[in-house]
Amino acid sequence: MLSQFLTWWRTQLSALLRLQPPSGEAQDGRALVIAVLELTPGAPLVVEALARRRGRDGSLGRFTLDSTGIAALHNAGTGLRGPVLLRLPPGLLLEQRVTLPLAAERDLERVLTYEMDRLTPFLATELFWSWTLERRDSVAGQVRLRLSLVPKARLAQLLDALAGAALHPSALDAAAQDGTRRRLPLAQGRPGWWARRGPVLAGALCAGLGVAAAGLPFLRQHQDAARIEARIAALRPQVDQAQALRQAVQSRAATIDVVQAERARVGDALGVLAALTIVLPDDTHLTELTLRRRVLSITGESAGAARLIAALEAEPAFRNPAFVAPVTRGTDGRAEAFSLRAEAAP
Repeated sequence: MLSQFLTWWRTQLSALLRLQPPSGEAQDGRALVIAVLELTPGAPLVVEALARRRGRDGSLGRFTLDSTGIAALHNAGTGLRGPVLLRLPPGLLLEQRVTLPLAAERDLERVLTYEMDRLTPFLATELFWSWTLERRDSVAGQVRLRLSLVPKARLAQLLDALAGAALHPSALDAAAQDGTRRRLPLAQGRPGWWARRGPVLAGALCAGLGVAAAGLPFLRQHQDAARIEARIAALRPQVDQAQALRQAVQSRAATIDVVQAERARVGDALGVLAALTIVLPDDTHLTELTLRRRVLSITGESAGAARLIAALEAEPAFRNPAFVAPVTRGTDGRAEAFSLRAEAAP
């Protein structure tokens, strides 16, 4: 009975120790901030080291990351408490708004990791990235996210140089276009507070609970709970499989509905271009073409502008064609300059 209780408690402690405080700054406000001053390809890397204490940054000096500067940076950071935060210069942070089906909210990080190469020109493994939920639309069945990312290739040389100084950043600090700061976690960050002190705390808790466990009255409750958990665990694979299939079906259906609804609202640009290519005569060329909410506006020159209305009316892809300005002679005196508007059929 005692061994079962200790096994259960060890499991609970393991789950607790996996919790981490926000990356990039210690609980007491201390951190070593590495501000990148020069990151131009082919130019020497230049950084400024800042010691953060109680939310204030004090400069430790500027360092060119050659062999001498790396050693000097290492000496400057020796003895400083707290994690390492890497502050990037403007222009490195990329951001994109992403709309996903509401069903994806249950595991957004996994969905974004899988869809990253579709949403961006990169794979998830090629980026340092994070996301922020901006809006949840239950009526439309969608969630809107802000995706913040920095390509790893841009920082590879810098991170190697910092590793030579025994500095391993735990987070990136970058400025967005509006001036607000973004915090992106790094996998190679230094251990957090729980990772450094958790084993000591876990040992003390286990020792105290081991002494008190023999008299704890809820051991019998735990045994009953363990039997129930075993029955639940036996059924869990089937439940998980059913939920995964349901989520996949909902996600695909929602994505298809969104694409179809958006295409019906704004028009099929490729279909409009294909239809125009077939309808317009060879002696007609366009200087401007716009498609907004299925309203097509075209401007150009043609040997016979009047016949364009009849050609567009005969094409099922267009409705209600009409000139929006008088037909005039073109620049060469032979062609007719025209400007007309038509509605693209759904």
